[in-house]
Amino acid sequence: MTVLPYSNSAHEGALIADFPVPSQGSFATGALLEQLARALEAQGLAYCQWKGHWSAHRWMSGQGDVDLLVDRAARAEFRRLMGELGFKPALPSGERQIPALESYLGYDPAIPRPLHLHVHYRLMLGDFKRPVYRLPIEDAVLASARQSELFRIPAPSYQFLIFVLRMMLRQLGRPLLSLQTGWLTGIQPPLFSFESAADETQVESVLQRHVPSIDLPLFRRCVRSLQGRAGVLERAVLPWILARRLRPYLRRPPISALATAIVEKLLPPGDADLTLQQRLRLTGVGTVIALLGGDGAGKSTCARELAVWMGAALPVMRAHLGNPPRSPISWVLSGVLKLDRALRTRFGWPESPDGTLELLRHVSAARDRYLFFCRVSRFAAAGGIAICESYPIEETRTLIGPSIPALLKVDSGRLARALRNLEASYYRRITRPDLICVLRLDPELAVLRKPESPADQVRARARFIWNTDWISSRAQVIDAGKPLPDVLRQLKLVIWPAL
Repeated sequence: MTVLPYSNSAHEGALIADFPVPSQGSFATGALLEQLARALEAQGLAYCQWKGHWSAHRWMSGQGDVDLLVDRAARAEFRRLMGELGFKPALPSGERQIPALESYLGYDPAIPRPLHLHVHYRLMLGDFKRPVYRLPIEDAVLASARQSELFRIPAPSYQFLIFVLRMMLRQLGRPLLSLQTGWLTGIQPPLFSFESAADETQVESVLQRHVPSIDLPLFRRCVRSLQGRAGVLERAVLPWILARRLRPYLRRPPISALATAIVEKLLPPGDADLTLQQRLRLTGVGTVIALLGGDGAGKSTCARELAVWMGAALPVMRAHLGNPPRSPISWVLSGVLKLDRALRTRFGWPESPDGTLELLRHVSAARDRYLFFCRVSRFAAAGGIAICESYPIEETRTLIGPSIPALLKVDSGRLARALRNLEASYYRRITRPDLICVLRLDPELAVLRKPESPADQVRARARFIWNTDWISSRAQVIDAGKPLPDVLRQLKLVIWPAL
């Protein structure tokens, strides 16, 4: 092992130049991460990015997560800072939670997905379905941290120590991993770089002081194994030897986590993700978001794009309450109505004087919307985010609401009045959403965007939205006449604080 002090020597620079570490500044850093780094420095909080330096291209695009180690004594101050920067605390499902680990999601317009932060108050190596080992060197790691181009990072000796132990423990339960050429090849650049910059004397000192159960000879054997210079048997046995030495710091996975892992293994990836709801959930209650607007305002397009954006990290449900799933009763009524009309046309029978079948159809449609609303509310109550189109609220009753009053005559019978009241009761039970976003579009532009639809109808619906006073309803009004990227940016800026 090359012995190098923690300094910028020419030899160290030459070695790292051969296997360059991807610089954090090599990528277009998100403004939110820059704000976070500056705030942490300004507050003087003890922290560092303890892993993931080689994955900046992933976490800077929102596809990975940023792993920070934070001093436990600074937890309250750190959480306050997260709130000020707009980060939302989130939790995985119960069996996926690991002690001393918190997750935060943040919104950065420069990143296509919510930014994911893993915040560790203890150095925990492993994941929810495998043994997790605490590495009791947090204070030493934080004390060694030095400023990088974005975050503070540990001294090279600590990076090397943590990397070797992580890669060795990753092989537990996966005996063939160390024999996979692709995996071994992939870890060689960071392994070589960390080893070249590390000080073996410092590594030995850290082990003796903080993890005395692991001596330097065992650590050297682990390094040789990761380099592919150990025999097959030794490479298979070493992870278990290391795990045995770390038994005092072991946290075994709960039975529920093992069961979840088994089910995930058996199911296709997409089905496992949907069935087990692996995504994070915000610690607060979920949110029901209503997207309102006339034809051509882009409600469906925006709902789809928002679902993709948030669905990368959170459970999201799209719901079109203007076209809810039909119940069996609605299917039967629609079939009977079609048959009734066909028979009357075929045999010249007069129209039904009371129109009871039509009234029943409207009542059934109102019931379908109410039942769909119940599904949406339960989903949000469980921590999900529901994005709803054509959501019935008081201000839009003309566009989507009770239909029977417009069909009834003054002298309507008792049955018709009862059906009218029943339909209205379903709409009254649909409570207001948590957030109303109105996509406001000029009526004439709406007509140009929907040439396939009747111009008078499109113009009337757009004019209704355009002329409605949305201030008293506390709705967020978005100019839907702007280009789609600008509309989505405004929607995200409005939605994220409300989650």
